[in-house]
Amino acid sequence: MPDSQPDAARPQPAAEPPYSALAAGYDLVMAHVDYDFWAGYAHGRLQEHHPEARSVFELACGTGSLALALQPLGPYDYAATDAAPEMIRVARRKAEHAGSPVRFEVADFREARPEAPVDAVVLLYDGLNYLHAAGDVGRLLRAAHAALRPGGVFLFDQSTPANSLNNQEFFEDEGAAEGFAYVRRSRYDADTRLHTTSFELTVAGRRYREEHVQRAYTIAEIRALLDATPFTVEAAYDGFTTATATAASERVHWVVRRGPA
Repeated sequence: MPDSQPDAARPQPAAEPPYSALAAGYDLVMAHVDYDFWAGYAHGRLQEHHPEARSVFELACGTGSLALALQPLGPYDYAATDAAPEMIRVARRKAEHAGSPVRFEVADFREARPEAPVDAVVLLYDGLNYLHAAGDVGRLLRAAHAALRPGGVFLFDQSTPANSLNNQEFFEDEGAAEGFAYVRRSRYDADTRLHTTSFELTVAGRRYREEHVQRAYTIAEIRALLDATPFTVEAAYDGFTTATATAASERVHWVVRRGPA
């Protein structure tokens, strides 16, 4: 008998932790991202600011797509972490399938530490924006500083209010493949600068719901937080360019350095 009950009237599943149910189809959801391009840009900035870098520690690595594209460009001794065990499980399967030497571990990026200090720490694709309080961003910056060798660099990006305001036509989409389906809806509150994305997921016939909340930081806010750390700011790039970022930039790529011993 066909199910004629409208979606709005159906009982909604309880919210799952972000990136738990989503991990099964995260690569489908992110299929629009050119990770080879992202990796090439990151490698270029590392070569420009620290050409001797050989060891990389990635934070909030997701399912490892950036790590698997970036590691061979060095080639780098590469370790990557993410707070979601489900994402790390997918990343490890991908690494094994690719024969990649990247090591993946579960860790909160506000506290993650490599086994030994590294030449570069990397955090890309809005990871910082998941921290809603300045104190948490400060913890992240201190953890990244502690993870670096003297002279090492931290490469990270941030999404700005301009990104959320200028791209609202992309706030809804859906897709399906191999037992996974999703509907994604986003909304942005310009007063609080909170960007909320809701996922309705179907995984192997079961329904799930996840809600992801990011805070859009201005370039001035992140600069002020950096100024309160021992880091030296070397560059703030506009998106995927080598031009200097401005208040109108949608994405800012920062390169900051730990001082010599």
